[in-house]
Amino acid sequence: MILATALASAALVVAGPAPAPATLQGDLDAAAAYWKAAPARCSTESVFMGRTPPHVLGEATLPEAVASEPCEMKISRGMSPRLRCLVVVHEYGHWLGYHHSRDRHNPMFPLMDRGMIVPPCEQR
Repeated sequence: MILATALASAALVVAGPAPAPATLQGDLDAAAAYWKAAPARCSTESVFMGRTPPHVLGEATLPEAVASEPCEMKISRGMSPRLRCLVVVHEYGHWLGYHHSRDRHNPMFPLMDRGMIVPPCEQR
């Protein structure tokens, strides 16, 4: 889960160096390119826009460590394409088993920070 702060008012095949389109699928492709991995525990992956709790920009569900079941990601509506991409990259990291980071510039930091740089998201 990734939370919004005041600073943030705001399938898995990656094609060449061209920027991904500003769509959820493009964001998913950007996440796969950033992490250079596919979520092994997910039998399928689905990303959709939906209502999230206040101040929550995204949520990811994944199976237990040994299971291979569908993984889902819910992304809050109304974000800029760059912010939405950063949230998808963060939640995709959870699909890969990564935990939150204490480094404000790491995509796994639990709060959005303007200084966070994810090259595939910057190409938008």
